[in-house]
Amino acid sequence: MENESNQELVNRLNLLLEINATINSTRNLGELLTKITNTTSVVMKSEASSIALLDAANNELVFQFVHGEFGDQVRTIRVEVGKGISGWVAKYGVPLIVPDAQKDPRFNNKVDEKTTFVTRSVICVPLKREERVIGILQSLNKKDGGQFGNDDLAIFESLANIASIAIENAQLYEILNQRLVQLEEAKQRTEYILNQLKQSEKEMSALRELSKQRGAFMGKLGTFRVENLVQMLGNDYKTGKLSLINGAEKGYIYLKNGKLMHSYIEDKEVEGLESFYETICWLEGEFSFQEGETHEDVTIDKMAMSIIIEGLRRFDESNALRDKYKATFVPKHSFEDNSNLGEPQENDPPKISILKAINGVKNVEHIFKASPFGRYTFYTTLKELDEAKMISFYI
Repeated sequence: MENESNQELVNRLNLLLEINATINSTRNLGELLTKITNTTSVVMKSEASSIALLDAANNELVFQFVHGEFGDQVRTIRVEVGKGISGWVAKYGVPLIVPDAQKDPRFNNKVDEKTTFVTRSVICVPLKREERVIGILQSLNKKDGGQFGNDDLAIFESLANIASIAIENAQLYEILNQRLVQLEEAKQRTEYILNQLKQSEKEMSALRELSKQRGAFMGKLGTFRVENLVQMLGNDYKTGKLSLINGAEKGYIYLKNGKLMHSYIEDKEVEGLESFYETICWLEGEFSFQEGETHEDVTIDKMAMSIIIEGLRRFDESNALRDKYKATFVPKHSFEDNSNLGEPQENDPPKISILKAINGVKNVEHIFKASPFGRYTFYTTLKELDEAKMISFYI
């Protein structure tokens, strides 16, 4: 619309000023994108509007929200950069007005095919921050049946500038919040470890009373924790074998002059540190220590205290993941057959083991008990498969 009245232009500019304040006060990215698309259709007087953010890793535009009658149907569409009108704008970083989309060779009718919407005209502008394209903003079909013109483009580019700044701020705000959450989690884990170390002093005093006896001493894991047993034996520069029984599981930890030398769990394909970290999770059962007994294998060769803190961190993280992926949850593949078990997982034994064990019937507890790996490896691998959308769960 080349000959827009001055009053109409002033009205649209005033609307932009109002929108600027509203958009820039929104910190939630999802809410912000919804506001931008809703606003775009009002400002441009169009039948539909959409916004897409650039997924640089995959060189794709991801249409986050589409405002209009068919918004819910097209919000998940991905478009390769360079393909279609929006992809062309993202690739070259310049705005584009297309009076007749159906006759333009760049037009991608994927959205039209997915809905009964018919795209007639398009105005599309890049979203930029410091000359870097972060997405696109577009409007489709003027409601009055006319064509998008230079006045529309001037308004639209102003709106895109406002949107770009707001999107970047929202993304930075989300990153900051994520970092704060990570710092809080790290703080809680550190406090947990410090509390455990403080509580261990009382246990160690009682253990020393037991160790005054020559040879072996024994007790209940419900009374003395594994890390405290190992810490005391390390501090006293003991040499010998610590035997642990946790239900049907049996584990062994060997020390020499206070240094951890070897650890393994019967019927598990884990030894060394992986085995030691697993036994820290054993809170019930029995233990005994036989002084002087050694093992020919050396899989650790570290002072006990140097790895206990890492073991406690893993124990805490394992507990958090066990709360998330409950024992009764039944995992299932997110693909139709086993063809996706191939190359990406071939060099990752824990992933391939879990994927092969999933049959849609076994729950998390059954799969873990049959797994040759410790719980930290098992649950962190389960989390990775879930986040990669290779598995989902019946709850």
